[in-house]
Amino acid sequence: MFRKIAVTFLSLVVCACTSMVAELESSVQQKFQQMLADKFAERLMVGIDAVVDELAKSGGYLNDPLVRILLPPPIGIIAGVASELKQNPDANLLQTLMNQAAEHAIPVAGPLLKNIITNMDEPTLVGVLNAGNQGASQYLKQHAGEMVQTALLPVITKELNANGAVELYGKLLEAKSKADNIAAKANDVQQSLATAQRLQDNPENVAQERLTQYVAEQAMGGMFRKIAKEELSIRQELQQPKL
Repeated sequence: MFRKIAVTFLSLVVCACTSMVAELESSVQQKFQQMLADKFAERLMVGIDAVVDELAKSGGYLNDPLVRILLPPPIGIIAGVASELKQNPDANLLQTLMNQAAEHAIPVAGPLLKNIITNMDEPTLVGVLNAGNQGASQYLKQHAGEMVQTALLPVITKELNANGAVELYGKLLEAKSKADNIAAKANDVQQSLATAQRLQDNPENVAQERLTQYVAEQAMGGMFRKIAKEELSIRQELQQPKL
């Protein structure tokens, strides 16, 4: 009888110890995840500052193929097919002005993105940490993309109107329209007009009044591509064992 009691008691002790060990391991793992998430957030905010500072430099957009803002269609398509960009001074100037406007506007994005990170609760932050290589970049784009674009737009609009980019784009569109009309006269008129109408109705083509919106969208997209690259670097560093 005593032996049965002893065995039962010992079994209860072992079960209790096992449960305590499991709870301790879970607690340690949870605290480690929180600590890693806090470190990740800290490094990510530093990374955002670095990305925005780099993009805001002269040539930050224009000289970087990852983020360079290309001429909008249909002008970009025509310039690319007809000749090298350098052989078209107006197109070359327009692309430079667009990218410079993005460089001047992008500093407004940094505080908005960092504020999103600062206001994340611990479970959300841990979830972002464990969401994959672009988890943070995708979260920021989803929750702050529209806000960033809204902040960029007035700065870019003022810049592109002041530096003559909007007017220049209008001239390029007008020149393309004249070229289309000449082609229409040289070929089957009805067929050419139908083709021109399809091009005009194509939602990918950017009208003159939408140039500033296009640049704001492209500036935001380029920034998030750079942040995603920075995020991957941060994740790789955090995964490296300390020697």
